[in-house]
Amino acid sequence: MSTQEFTGFTDATLDFLSGLKANNNREWFTEHKKSYEAAVKKPAKAFSDLVAAELEQLTGKPHKPKIFRINRDIRFSKDKTPYNTHIHVSWAAPGEIPAFMFGVSTEYCTIGCGAFEFPGPVLEKWRKTVSGPQGETIGALLDGLVESGFRLSEPALKRVPAGVPPDAPQADLARHKGLAVWHDLEGPAAVTRPDIMARVMEDFARLLPVRNLLAGLSQN
Repeated sequence: MSTQEFTGFTDATLDFLSGLKANNNREWFTEHKKSYEAAVKKPAKAFSDLVAAELEQLTGKPHKPKIFRINRDIRFSKDKTPYNTHIHVSWAAPGEIPAFMFGVSTEYCTIGCGAFEFPGPVLEKWRKTVSGPQGETIGALLDGLVESGFRLSEPALKRVPAGVPPDAPQADLARHKGLAVWHDLEGPAAVTRPDIMARVMEDFARLLPVRNLLAGLSQN
């Protein structure tokens, strides 16, 4: 666990991301590396460790934080800009599929929970579950979150997959090959608010049923 105290993200955090977006090259990054260390890397590490501790209290399980690298993997990409212009962090319990997630860039600040893509056995369980008796409960959970300001990730499939009854009440959920639920805050500046930790943990508490649902599917 980090000994750094989380004192918040600042305008300097967004200024760095904005500057990097406008000057996405190694020369600019090298020149502004001290700003990156102070305004991005240091607070992101303290934030990720503090959230991990809070998530252990919330879930009863340790959650390992992962701060996604600033360097982009450009080996197979047409876009050769070397750096990511966002801060993305995830937290997951060992052996579980779903993760709690947080992201901020010059365009958004968002809080989420879920899994981008289910492994094969979990995908099969997901389809059977949402098309069976539990589908109604899952649909009500997700509908309630959407009505209160959350959004679901877009389904990967245009049609209900084979093996799922198309007339099942929640058949459309079977079009998802992964599921993430997001709450988009009012914009990037939300990350600089002094209550950002409280807002993140409030949303994670509301997303706990999603995490529990997907964690259950990953169990043997």
